[in-house]
Amino acid sequence: MRAWWRWLGTLALWWMLVFTAQRAFFLVAGLLGGDGITWGECAAAFWHGLSTDLSATGYVLLLTALLATPLLFREMPAWRPFVRRWTLLLLGLSALLNIADIGLFAAWGAKLDRKALGYLAYPKEAMAGISLHQLLVLLAVGFAQFIVLSRALRKVNFDRPFLEGRMSARVATAVLTPALCLIAARGGLQDDPINKSWAYFSRHPVLNLAALNSVWNAMEIAVEPAQVRSNPYPFMPDHEANTLFTSARAGEQPAAVKLLKTDRPNVLIVLLESWTADVIEPLGGDSGVTPQFTRLAKDGLLFTDFYSTGFRTEQGLCALISAFPAQPKTTIMRNYGKFDRLPSLVSTLHEVGYSSTYWYAGNTDFANTRAYLEAMGFDHLHGQKDFEGKPGTDWGAFDQELFDFHLRNASRKPEPFFDILMTSTSHEPFDAPVERVFPGTDQPDLYRNTVHYTDACLGRFLDAARQQPWYANTLIVVVADHGHFLPHHTNAFSARRHRIPFLLTGGALREEFRGTTNHTVASHVDLPSLLLHQFGLDASAFPWSRDPLDPTVRHHAFWTFNEGFGIADSSQAIAYDLVGQRLLELRDSTNASDTERLRRWGKADVQVLLDQYVGFDQ
Repeated sequence: MRAWWRWLGTLALWWMLVFTAQRAFFLVAGLLGGDGITWGECAAAFWHGLSTDLSATGYVLLLTALLATPLLFREMPAWRPFVRRWTLLLLGLSALLNIADIGLFAAWGAKLDRKALGYLAYPKEAMAGISLHQLLVLLAVGFAQFIVLSRALRKVNFDRPFLEGRMSARVATAVLTPALCLIAARGGLQDDPINKSWAYFSRHPVLNLAALNSVWNAMEIAVEPAQVRSNPYPFMPDHEANTLFTSARAGEQPAAVKLLKTDRPNVLIVLLESWTADVIEPLGGDSGVTPQFTRLAKDGLLFTDFYSTGFRTEQGLCALISAFPAQPKTTIMRNYGKFDRLPSLVSTLHEVGYSSTYWYAGNTDFANTRAYLEAMGFDHLHGQKDFEGKPGTDWGAFDQELFDFHLRNASRKPEPFFDILMTSTSHEPFDAPVERVFPGTDQPDLYRNTVHYTDACLGRFLDAARQQPWYANTLIVVVADHGHFLPHHTNAFSARRHRIPFLLTGGALREEFRGTTNHTVASHVDLPSLLLHQFGLDASAFPWSRDPLDPTVRHHAFWTFNEGFGIADSSQAIAYDLVGQRLLELRDSTNASDTERLRRWGKADVQVLLDQYVGFDQ
């Protein structure tokens, strides 16, 4: 049986070589933005990755060995090439997973998960998120590793016969081989099988994800339930989590801080695709990217510490309309029977006479957006059918077309109205043929140029809106749907990555608030309370929402990312890895008491959030 075990052992070593090479590819790509990571930390990723590498090797060897087992009892010349081709097929699949993970990490700071798989239902939009150049580079990387590693496979002898030895030994080998593969697959003989936390060792997510074997990760996704059926984050007893959640939001009816000239203004929310505070000069961002926003801020109330709840548009929409934060493992807008049980700012305003419209120049079906918006009670939805023949990107007509469409049609609407106008030209991969104010051809300058284009459109739109009859009685909310890691390659988990612009302006804003700032820490989920209290309406249906003008609440912002959460208030900001159970970011390392307080608040928020998410099915 030496030939069998020599073949199987050599094949196992080859697979470990494959996974090591793919980890190197991932690390090189993941560290291009720079993260202050040392060579020693990179080497540690290879060491900590051995556990999931060995487990993945056990799984792929199990499948291959079962295919080859008949060769222990009968020589079949045509079967050996098939086993080799099967191995090459698995190599090709692993290479595809590797480049998919490289691309996902560049965009989201994550590896393949169910959120990413959910976008495969919308192939046009899924492909629209990556440029042709990026796609060709990734395919070249995958093809190169396939060629090199398939050549290394020639060192594995698939032609040596396995028929030597007694029949009893061959039978024992046929039984023992799957058993050994399964032991390797579960990570050993310990009570609990291997899990993702075995690979997590660092405060740098790129190192943890590099250590996490892509094939193993894909297999875990394949076997885990499609829906979260129970809370994966039970940090503390339910009563303790609920007490912390409630106490962090306890407050009185806010003092009479009247921002508006009327109790029933029109509301127009301009939702800006992928704008981050890093390109907003009044928020400390780059100069010259958004000069129109800078001008508009002088005529409005600018919130300087406002955060997105997630990193996708559907998460921002759900937080603004339903005051329900983004979830770290799933997305509620993808789940019928859950999102229609959320509270709705739209429906609440309908009860006091508001009409409502959602304005978008792209596909409203993407990510279940249309179904969610209809469930929330919008009267009208505008989408790509209203812009047929108009120039644009793969995500929709150019933003100027959208703004002009609104100006032509908004005056026909009954007042008061509640409108959301969602832009799209500044969506990745930032390939819109706009003016190149920033001459670079790299991703940061491509991003700056598309944001600069939308900024120019925004300025023209609001200048033209001033001439409309509805403007004098309209509160205009300018806010981003989420931030972005560009232009400074910010970590996906960080507070800086989630800090976004939030501006109140328009004819309904009282004069004394124009050109002012508010430094309250707030986020998307706080919009319903802010608006409803200004309108003299009850906001108790939105338990996650707090009025930023309420001085009796200790305000904090809460956001989630894949397998983690962030939380910030006026004294501290942290990001926490839910798998590795460690801090990823700490704004003030000397502030231990506030660090621990925010960690407990964040864990309670995550636990309550997932309890509510699971409970919507019950």
